[in-house]
Amino acid sequence: MEQTSVEHILQRYFAANSVGKHPVTAARYARVEAHLLRYLEYDGAASLDPRVAVLLALERQFEARAAFSRLLGAEELVFALPRFLGQEWLLEDFHDRLAQISLISRLVQWLCGRQLVDSRWHRHAVIQTRAAAEKARRRAVT
Repeated sequence: MEQTSVEHILQRYFAANSVGKHPVTAARYARVEAHLLRYLEYDGAASLDPRVAVLLALERQFEARAAFSRLLGAEELVFALPRFLGQEWLLEDFHDRLAQISLISRLVQWLCGRQLVDSRWHRHAVIQTRAAAEKARRRAVT
């Protein structure tokens, strides 16, 4: 079975979430998507299995631009999401930060619902992302 790339997954997810939204909301979602893509390229490798990290490093030698999102799939994405909700990666603007937390929390559910990841097999990553979202949500409103 062919793996769907992170790039394709995120394009579909963010496009589906932006349909019919107010232009201000759609722009906010686009900022979250761009920030997520930056995170995956700069810090996403920290969540990878060492063998996959080596493969990613090799790919970056040939084409560094968007290597994570081009090469990897839903499984690697779901393991990277909890760190994206850590304090160091939360967006500065309050409303952007709330959108980031909400969109990532829903992204995990979307990945499981579309059977791009198996919630039983990837249970730890799913739980970690939900816990990170709840922690970020509490910090954002206090």
